[in-house]
Amino acid sequence: MEGNSTLFVDLQAITHNVGVLRSLCHPDVAFCAVLKADGYGLGANGVASAVLAAGSSMLAVFSTEEASQILNQPLSILILMPVRGESLSGELIESIQAGQLHFVVHDAIQMKSLEALGLRLGLQVPVHLKVDTGLHRGGCAPRDAVVLVRTIRRSKGLRLAGLMTHFAQASSSETATANQMRQLNSIQEAIRDNSDMIVHASGTCGVLRGHEYHADMVRVGLGWSGYLTPAASAMADRLPEPLRPSVTWRSRITLVRTIAQGEGVGYGARWVAERPTRLGVIPVGYADGYPHDGGNPADGGPGLSVGLLKRSKSGQDTVPIIGRVSMDQIMVDLTDAPDVDVDCPIDLISASRGSACGLENLARRLDRSPHSILVQIHARVARCHVPAVMPTVSQATTISGVKESQSIATTSAAAG
Repeated sequence: MEGNSTLFVDLQAITHNVGVLRSLCHPDVAFCAVLKADGYGLGANGVASAVLAAGSSMLAVFSTEEASQILNQPLSILILMPVRGESLSGELIESIQAGQLHFVVHDAIQMKSLEALGLRLGLQVPVHLKVDTGLHRGGCAPRDAVVLVRTIRRSKGLRLAGLMTHFAQASSSETATANQMRQLNSIQEAIRDNSDMIVHASGTCGVLRGHEYHADMVRVGLGWSGYLTPAASAMADRLPEPLRPSVTWRSRITLVRTIAQGEGVGYGARWVAERPTRLGVIPVGYADGYPHDGGNPADGGPGLSVGLLKRSKSGQDTVPIIGRVSMDQIMVDLTDAPDVDVDCPIDLISASRGSACGLENLARRLDRSPHSILVQIHARVARCHVPAVMPTVSQATTISGVKESQSIATTSAAAG
């Protein structure tokens, strides 16, 4: 495979993670895997096979464009944004006619647009009414919900398939989350006959909070990938077993140089060598989606760590980034890893639990969420969906085509 780096996605880890999260729910609670932004940047179609194998009964995406990418999957697809029915493609119309697509209703105007579509097609379009209980990012006002439900149920162009909300502080506030759930429960009680619809509110953090938030279905995004946000990590002890990190971003050293004490590295010479320094160059930068602030993270510490696939003779298994991250290159300090040389493979993101370059640790140091890092990884970085195990050190090679195992995975370069 040609390229300067590869993003390996461990499908067995994803299947494991869905199983762990489902084990926290009653067996009758359905699981919807959220695959927004091309499966959080990991390749939605590749990920879909893993969540399906683990028992997911629905997929969710943000837009019609994202839905179009996964229409080949044998699951219903919930589109979260307020879609209107006037300008849908023929491919999407066929999927509506087949009963595969579900839509979220946010207000009366959008509802009427979808109703007109259903009447035009001579069918009832399945819709989920979203109620804004506190996130204020879409959905109808709670006071309007019951009237909208009754309107949908009377319609010959719509079918009420679900009632939903979205928690705003599930990772940090039991009080706020309970208040949102009470509002949704009150609407459900006012509707009375709700046998023909599913109620859903919880994402990953709602799943961790307990059964009272699970309703009929949970919508899980980040959790299936094996990660929690820094705030949600406080609830990790509620998991029956740890989630498995599913992502490895691998590259290699392309150049090694020694510079003298006092020499600066990178634009602006923000890092200055305090000793003779052996530096290595990695052919990845912010154009590939590596964090531009990786050389000076938000926690004020040294540059982010890069993983060595084989522990150096000095005992190191990581080396730090030095200087600014450039568009296409990163510099690292190899002074204490003298056996690391050109063509040695390195991990920009490691799937080893507890690694200094594990995604959760990078997110903590950068003061951002793990998924905000994943979705920034550019489409020019090949996605490789690994059904079994990662290559060994002897197999792992030089991603840029010097040599690499051709049998470890099915590769998809379309992605991001």
